[in-house]
Amino acid sequence: ILHAHLVPEGVKSIVLFLIPYDSGERFSDGVSVYAHIPDYHSYFSGLKDRLFKSLSELCPEFHFYGFADHSPIVEKIACAKAGLGVIGKNSLLINERYGSYVFIGSILTDAELPCHTVEIRGCINCETCIKNCPGRAIQPDGFSTENCLSMISQKKILTQSNKFLLAENKIAWGCDRCQEVCPMNTDRMFSAIPFFKEHVHGNFSSEEIAQMNDETFRSYAFSWRGRSRITENLQNLEKHG
Repeated sequence: ILHAHLVPEGVKSIVLFLIPYDSGERFSDGVSVYAHIPDYHSYFSGLKDRLFKSLSELCPEFHFYGFADHSPIVEKIACAKAGLGVIGKNSLLINERYGSYVFIGSILTDAELPCHTVEIRGCINCETCIKNCPGRAIQPDGFSTENCLSMISQKKILTQSNKFLLAENKIAWGCDRCQEVCPMNTDRMFSAIPFFKEHVHGNFSSEEIAQMNDETFRSYAFSWRGRSRITENLQNLEKHG
């Protein structure tokens, strides 16, 4: 579960944690739930600063390295091995309390901490996500990123076929279909973290994105692909009603 060449020297332990982000609000603009809040990397940055300040005061003899997303460990597999969830057919980590609507964070340290691991488990194998995946990306024998409409919505260049599929399935950025139908998400708890509850953006429009100042635009997860992609995807949906 490690990309060894990226691990800081002397690391002996990994601490993993999950951040639930779903406020429970839903919108009709075709933008995935996670992209309706400011980019979670900014939340992790503030959290890391607070954690590391306390850790450095409590354990000044040790070093700590924080990661979210761009990590030297394979986060989903590591979390499953740590008992934080199971791996769904859709390749997502599904936590018992918050379902699959979670972000993963990790702290690597040269402190030697007690370790408890469990056997990596899969989901309940109901295949509901397989039957409902609009791109047929989820199959009994694996997951195809090439067919995933979430991945297609983030491509630099879209074919006419790509645009038709997105419009047909009312997708502008990301796809939550497999999460929406997953029975393991049915009784999940919503996030109580103010950052995710108080900064939820309503429906996006192509006009709003086009007029949004650069600082505000960069605060959303879809900004990494540039303004034209999300704008054109929204226009594609608006055009087809």
